[in-house]
Amino acid sequence: MVFAGHDFAAPRKAKDREWAAVAAVLGAGLRYEGFETCGCGREPKYRPHTSAQVRARRRIAARKGLADAQALALRDLGDA
Repeated sequence: MVFAGHDFAAPRKAKDREWAAVAAVLGAGLRYEGFETCGCGREPKYRPHTSAQVRARRRIAARKGLADAQALALRDLGDA
């Protein structure tokens, strides 16, 4: 079992595409955290919600030479 983070909200059981995105995010070493390390505030981090969003970010990573974790954390693909 893996700790997904304090802000993790599990998708419904039948949502296979969403579970695939969760597996990709956790496999890249990212967590669903919005808390800042100092504990002084909250800034929600972006994580992809579907496998299509994961595939799009992985294509960008391959083109730009980014690590999976960097690409999966991008809110806007234009930021790459």
